[in-house]
Amino acid sequence: MKNRVIHLDIAKGISIILVALYHSKIKSIAPDFINSMSLFRIPTFFFLSGVFFNTSPNTYAFLWKKSDTLLKPYFVTSLAIFIIAILLKKDHLAWQLKGIFYGNGDTIEWVPMWFLPHLFAVYLFTYFVFRFTNIQEKSVFYKCAFVTTLLAIGIQWISTFWYLQISLSGIEITLPGLPFSIDIILISSAFFIAGAFLKKTVINFTPNLYIFSISILMFFIVSVFTDAHMDLNKRIYINPILTTVGAVCGIYFLTSISCYLNKIIVLRNILLIIGQTSLFILIFHDFIDTQVYKYFIKSELTIANYWFAIIAFLISISIPVLFKAIVLRSKLLSFVYLPVKSK
Repeated sequence: MKNRVIHLDIAKGISIILVALYHSKIKSIAPDFINSMSLFRIPTFFFLSGVFFNTSPNTYAFLWKKSDTLLKPYFVTSLAIFIIAILLKKDHLAWQLKGIFYGNGDTIEWVPMWFLPHLFAVYLFTYFVFRFTNIQEKSVFYKCAFVTTLLAIGIQWISTFWYLQISLSGIEITLPGLPFSIDIILISSAFFIAGAFLKKTVINFTPNLYIFSISILMFFIVSVFTDAHMDLNKRIYINPILTTVGAVCGIYFLTSISCYLNKIIVLRNILLIIGQTSLFILIFHDFIDTQVYKYFIKSELTIANYWFAIIAFLISISIPVLFKAIVLRSKLLSFVYLPVKSK
């Protein structure tokens, strides 16, 4: 779609803030609250990505577009980190290079970037599913049954390849999941495809105050009074039914909040900028937060560590926003970080 859907950009902004918050040192201040956001933080990204999915391009054009959008910034950044590691003469360089192409959270230096190659795999999986099954044209019953089946099978298999030991020609190998995290693709695709099925509803979304209130209440009950928890990168999906309920409630109230915030001009503009910079924040926030926090801790400033954590978190959001502004003004950087059409 050529026109931005403002409340969805705001939702992306809130989601990426929650991702950065989870990886920040602020997590140690309120771990239970921040961990509870894991129920819907990543599922929301998959769901929102699915809203704008379409199968109209031919296969070659589709592969090119998604590679250009997702794999290019992933490999450019990962290989840049690898080159720096060579210059610094670090150890285990061969394993680091293999890890880049394996593309899992446990095989790459900057863990949050696992999302990019996996999202590429999700797009590819959904593209061929839609092309061969035409499920998007079926009735609501079949769509619900399809998403539920994907989720059920995915949850059942979630730990099958997680640090699985295999023997190849007498050599023992431990698999940290499958390449590009495709061992969890049925779970992530379930949320992605749900977004694709609900495309019109989500784009024209109007919050229902009653459902909004119920979703917050249900999420509170699930997150506080049960052991429901999700961490797809670590292949965790505890208490599947309640975890899924928590994810659905979280997606609904986050989308509703985005619509309400759309009416508050200052917050809307801030979250719009953050949402439209989500790629850069995803890539750089963890490294920036860690380095800034280390700098503050080593300094002679005499303020509490939680202030260091808050400042480092804010900087980890701000610098990627500034970096995107630089990218937009540089032909080279825009070529390596932005889709070709966006140059």
